[in-house]
Amino acid sequence: MKKKKSLQNRFISEELMKFKEPSFLILFVLLLGVFINVNYGQTTAIKSHEIGMLWETMFASGSIPTYAPLADQMTYPGGDFRLMSRKNIAGLGIWIGTSDWTDSLGTFHTRHVSQGGFENNEARDFIKTISNKKKVRNRLSNVIVNGNLEERFLDTRSSSTKSSTIPADETIETKYATNVGVNVTMVSYALANQNHNSYIIREYTFKNDGNINSGTSVELPGQNLTDVYFGFQYYLLPGGDRGHELVRQNDDWSVYYGGQPGDTLRGLYYVFDGRADDNHYAGDDIGDPDKSSGEFLSTQYPGIGVLHADTSPSNVNDDRSQPKYVNIKPRRLFKSYSLGSSEIDMYAELIDSLSFSKGTAEWPGNPYDPQVIEPIGLLSFGPYDINFGESIKIVLYEAVGSISQKLAIESGRDWINGTLEYDGKTGDEAKNALLKTGLDSLLMHARNAEYAWSIGLENLPTPPPAPDNVVIDSGPGKIEISWASVADIVDWQTKELDFAGYRIYRAEGHYTNLYNLIANLEEDSTSFTDRNVERGKKYYYSITAYDDGSQNTTGVNPGKSLESSPYYNRNFVTGASPFLGASSNLDQVYVVPNPYHVQGLAYGGTVIEDYNDVPRLEDKLMFVGLPAQATIRIFTMSGDLVTTIPHPNPDNPNSVAESADEEWYQITDSWQNIKSGVYIYYVEGSDRDGNPLGSTMGKFVI
Repeated sequence: MKKKKSLQNRFISEELMKFKEPSFLILFVLLLGVFINVNYGQTTAIKSHEIGMLWETMFASGSIPTYAPLADQMTYPGGDFRLMSRKNIAGLGIWIGTSDWTDSLGTFHTRHVSQGGFENNEARDFIKTISNKKKVRNRLSNVIVNGNLEERFLDTRSSSTKSSTIPADETIETKYATNVGVNVTMVSYALANQNHNSYIIREYTFKNDGNINSGTSVELPGQNLTDVYFGFQYYLLPGGDRGHELVRQNDDWSVYYGGQPGDTLRGLYYVFDGRADDNHYAGDDIGDPDKSSGEFLSTQYPGIGVLHADTSPSNVNDDRSQPKYVNIKPRRLFKSYSLGSSEIDMYAELIDSLSFSKGTAEWPGNPYDPQVIEPIGLLSFGPYDINFGESIKIVLYEAVGSISQKLAIESGRDWINGTLEYDGKTGDEAKNALLKTGLDSLLMHARNAEYAWSIGLENLPTPPPAPDNVVIDSGPGKIEISWASVADIVDWQTKELDFAGYRIYRAEGHYTNLYNLIANLEEDSTSFTDRNVERGKKYYYSITAYDDGSQNTTGVNPGKSLESSPYYNRNFVTGASPFLGASSNLDQVYVVPNPYHVQGLAYGGTVIEDYNDVPRLEDKLMFVGLPAQATIRIFTMSGDLVTTIPHPNPDNPNSVAESADEEWYQITDSWQNIKSGVYIYYVEGSDRDGNPLGSTMGKFVI
């Protein structure tokens, strides 16, 4: 018999099971207990940006380990805050290499690398965390659905400090010491402006302070470092490579663009999905089309760009010749202390200019070839001579380009049906040409990042804040929404009033589905009633505020209206669902569907058919026609009590007071699935004032 869990946790599990990709389901099953019971966002270990199209978690260690559950790892588009199925980075490592160095024990090293890398088990022997702090201009909004306060797992309101002085909408400052005596401070910047919400900037300051363990003592006083290189190692993975069922079954190409005649960017390393060979996929799988719906699952072009590198400790002008080396090669060929590599080997990686400095794209013709599979990029800056007390600043950005989710769904459907046309092409050629336009959006985001950094982030125009205190209530044949007004809040940058209105977006079925505009309110309204709804469907909302564009004078699109980010106040945990009002008697109580037919995989069931810890959506039964208050008892034909369900159910966030409906997922009080057979329900009811209405009973068939 399995341990019984609360319905709250069971319904979290229910939502997660909507993802059908096998590799993610397997990972989720392994992590379920940790996922529900531990809120990592409450700790100092990680902090997350979750306000724009690009979501990212900043680890206190400065790197991203290869195994990092419960993290936004360049998640794009954002919004999937539970399973993170849209990850675009699998690992990040920060290397610091130096020559002719003497450690704190007096041992001389001709070469040494402090490898804070994902291949070095997060390099706990090389780095010591000092702090990881987050500041925000505006906190995430409070969202209450049917009386339940929503809370994100990673990016909670309590995990940040409100500040009026930061240059962006959010900053995360991470500090750690390394065993080479260099203190690293990384400040990340995230923006809500819709023209700048698809990139996140990372500003690194490397200071030679001689501290190796984050304590108050200085273990390496007066040390001068020579021939120092700073290496940024990125393992990018477009869209999590969701089209493949096996871990590390990746077929991606890599490119480094910039620094050459004709290049329009400072420097950009990016990766995109390639075509698997016939041993992995029979057909053209560029974009990883879903085998059933055709939806393109790996449309993303994730990239790492360069904004600035100090010329020297005494010259903070940007050295346009940096990075000095771009080392791109298969993951299996990179050196690591964990793999037994020597200091000489490690340092050589930082100054390797003989690898694919321009990337692996379409060479040798198959991304599964051992020479190019799982490409890793190492951007190496240096060499620097850094005396004691001096520092070097390097600024990078992460960005992702892609066709829209709507286009990926609709075009994928046309492609699988054989009707897709694009740019005069049809079939696979049309699909691949359409997907390649995702590179255009990446380059646009890269140019916007360069522009924003050049004028100073604090000089970018700002949209209005997202409405706070959003209340979403399910009602009979309607869903009512209310929020706090932001009409009187002046523009953050100019301190002028420029409010113009609100927009309401809605998704049906699940919070990761497409959001469509359902209302544009050109006034200071603070409520909206959505009557275009259907009983039994779940709805998810976002309320944004927009300005008139009059204060947008320094943006990339001057004079155009700016809109708050739709990610501030979406409901995630609980979907609002309209219902019939509570019955005044017990004359119309019944169960649907009745009879219920067990659904296996061939009939739409989940991949994991017999895993009892995860209620399946297709197991849901509904008791309808209930009064405002009721107690439902279910018995076997022999009279054994199976379960008792209160209505409304305080443990079920989808249970609504004064509704005529109540859900049940065929789970007993002993947390077991019921068997096929005939069952009896017995319902005692009362009105909303507690006056008894009597009882009724009936049968249903499984």
